[in-house]
Amino acid sequence: MTRWGCALLAFAGCAIDLGPTAPWIDAAEIGGPLAPELGPPPGIPASAPAQLRVVSFNVEKGADVEGLAAAIRGTPALATADVLLLQEIESHPDEGGSRASRLAAALGMGYAYAPERVEGDGTHGPAILSRWPLEHVQVMALPFADLAISDAPRIALAAEVAVGDQVLHLVDLHLDTRLNATGRILQMRPAVLDTPWPTIVGGDLNTNPYLWAGDTVPQLPVDSLVDSDQAPVIDDYMRHIGYATPTADLGPTQRFGGVVDSRLDAIFTRGVTGVPGAVERTVTLSDHWPLWIDVDLP
Repeated sequence: MTRWGCALLAFAGCAIDLGPTAPWIDAAEIGGPLAPELGPPPGIPASAPAQLRVVSFNVEKGADVEGLAAAIRGTPALATADVLLLQEIESHPDEGGSRASRLAAALGMGYAYAPERVEGDGTHGPAILSRWPLEHVQVMALPFADLAISDAPRIALAAEVAVGDQVLHLVDLHLDTRLNATGRILQMRPAVLDTPWPTIVGGDLNTNPYLWAGDTVPQLPVDSLVDSDQAPVIDDYMRHIGYATPTADLGPTQRFGGVVDSRLDAIFTRGVTGVPGAVERTVTLSDHWPLWIDVDLP
């Protein structure tokens, strides 16, 4: 039995009942306060590169847009990014534009922003930034527990990016915190299982090193009867359904309280080769560090 299968059995008694799965919905069909926002890149690169650099970064609301842009431009590995998968970015009416749109403009990129919930006087959700046009932008409401024990409703944001003759499917995820491995797989599974080839999946998967007792109280690894580190379990699951795991050995993407290192974020590839990059731990404007890979283009 694979490690993720064993983990499923080990954690089965701790699983919570998540809500039903939902279909992908075209961005143009979503209205009201949660309507997605799209913007084209100011220009398109003259030629397709041999590799596409993909970054995943939970920006912790992204309030300091200018600081984020400066940090990305000032970090050589991030400054050359072609695609940014962002989580926890917001839009507020008194800021002169959504934070995703302003960050995209500062970096010379196009963007898609999909609110997953109302936050104060604005909204909160994931965004995809790209130097290449984003097409067929879609949103999926992910299964989630009721709000008494869940952080909030969660969505997946998907888009296609055409780089020369190559079309890549992108999926941006931000999963619940208080889930054990079984619930985490069930929450992400609808968005990653039947994606077209080739696909790049990235985001904040919140694969924390805890075992959640009653899904509300974290048990430290030393107090658990089974290995509670969720990141290797999710890696094994993704390999089982045909994805490569180029960020599996890059180390932690967050340090909590100055003492607990966790690999909460990941990027997966299916149908293309992902070359491991790094976690950029000098970028400290968020409670997560950004990580990146290069994707070989045929």
